Amino acid sequence: MTAPKWMEVRNGHVFISGNTELEYVDWNWNNVWLYYLDTLIRGADVHEIPVENRRPPFQTGRWTFFTTLDLDGNVLDHHFVESFSRQWIHQGNELIRHQDQLSTGFAPTPVHKDNQGNIYVYTPIQYQGVESDSLTLVVDGDSNKTFNLFLPGNADPDNHLSYINNAALYKFSPSGELLSYKLLVDHTDGMGSVYQFNGDSVNKYFTVFLQGMTFDEEDNMYLSGFVRLQEYVDEGGVLHGSELHNYPVHIWWDNTHYSTIQDASSTLYCNFVIKYNTNGDILWDNQIYTRGYNYDYANAVWNGCSYLDNSLYILGTGNYRLSGGALVYFDTEEDSLQRFQGSPSDIGFFVRYNATTGEYVNHGIVPATQSFSGQLPAVINNRIIAYSSVDYQHRFINEWCTNGVYIKTDTIFSSQGLGPTSLIVNENGYLLVSMTATSPVTFDDNISVNCSSTHSSAVFALYHDPEFATPFVSDDSVGIEDYLDRRESDIYISPNPTSGPTFVCGYMYGYTGIELYDLQGHKIADLVGTMCTSSLQPVPSSSLPAFDLSPYPAGTYLVKINFNRGVSVTRKVVKN
Repeated sequence: MTAPKWMEVRNGHVFISGNTELEYVDWNWNNVWLYYLDTLIRGADVHEIPVENRRPPFQTGRWTFFTTLDLDGNVLDHHFVESFSRQWIHQGNELIRHQDQLSTGFAPTPVHKDNQGNIYVYTPIQYQGVESDSLTLVVDGDSNKTFNLFLPGNADPDNHLSYINNAALYKFSPSGELLSYKLLVDHTDGMGSVYQFNGDSVNKYFTVFLQGMTFDEEDNMYLSGFVRLQEYVDEGGVLHGSELHNYPVHIWWDNTHYSTIQDASSTLYCNFVIKYNTNGDILWDNQIYTRGYNYDYANAVWNGCSYLDNSLYILGTGNYRLSGGALVYFDTEEDSLQRFQGSPSDIGFFVRYNATTGEYVNHGIVPATQSFSGQLPAVINNRIIAYSSVDYQHRFINEWCTNGVYIKTDTIFSSQGLGPTSLIVNENGYLLVSMTATSPVTFDDNISVNCSSTHSSAVFALYHDPEFATPFVSDDSVGIEDYLDRRESDIYISPNPTSGPTFVCGYMYGYTGIELYDLQGHKIADLVGTMCTSSLQPVPSSSLPAFDLSPYPAGTYLVKINFNRGVSVTRKVVKN
């Protein structure tokens, strides 16, 4: 089993990393199928390899792999790293150490190969055992590439609550030698004593989530992610959580740099961004701040990050209630995340930082209930391009100027069950979108891809927009509210065709009413539009304008949706 977790295209090479696992099946190899990228070797074509010659990926076990290919897909080099826990476990009459990959589960494993061919790996780490025992890495099954790492903190291997959580930065040479290693979190303060080990500054009740990693021309690293403070149930069945923290809580990256959790609103998502030099020294750090009485009232979470022209761009989603003093902001409360509706629905945004100083520059938002489903923004020609969704059916490409002014949104396709989407844009104006789908995909020009509903399919779409090839010139006089009045193209009816109850979806601002017409333009009725939550389609918790065509005969109608400021759109709807 192989699970790729990261890909980078740089200097004419493709760099892929992930986890691979080969368990014991049948040493006659009759039941083993091996995949070498696009080549399948199966059954009798698989020849047994002598035990003394078995090396990754042929021997049983678990590894993290790093593979470099040329642009034609030819493998140039690869390394396989296995990790042996410092925790000793019984296997029969023997004491052995558990073997695993560098990163387990579904967490991303950001990896980068620099201009000298060194490999940087940043991965979450969870460990038990005692400080006197080492975590051991073995590269390529080579005993001469064995590295013992001594980690802080003692954890009882017989107590499942005693895991220590952190994240680790590994740096390997081109030949696979471990050059350096460091933990992301150095220490913490402000947490209740029940969270701490006796005599340790290591805290076992936080978890690190790494969301993105990017590099500049000098191979300085920018890492984005968040720290979550965990709740847990003790042996007496008592729930412990945020009430045990002594705010503010500080998450220290080294002896100088730290992020701050001000109150319970940030215990789920304490978002951070850190810049490292090639020696692993921190040059600056920054974060998102939230203020609220409970994390239900104010939160934000970052996705991936992209570097371009001395700026760092990070995508995120967030929400907060307009009442109660809750707030999501950057640097100061004057740089807050604004919303344009009262319900606490998700909103997508990007943040821009100065890559030299780490200072906040500006941010931009999706002006509705959309949230980002893609991980990374594409940045080109003074434009930021990102992928988002407003429900589980319709997907959009959003575009800003790098100064935060919203440019436009295009509805690109509809489908059920779409997974994370990647965007690649080039200087000629071509935009490549990749996605997964569990139902047919319909694009905005009525082109369909017949994906099965019984399994996941990978879908790729290539768009061309000549505007992407030229730098965008911002008209700062155009505000976001002016832009909202031009959202006619983003309103749609769902379900359509319909048997009766129907919903108006898309960007909406100041909805006022709905009118029904025949195809000749004769008005039939003023429909009683209600604000309700759809039970027919999976939508967010926000409400949608709804109407009911049950009283009317089957046929095709025109529905006019009216908004304030004299804005209206007309959509064709079919009644079954």
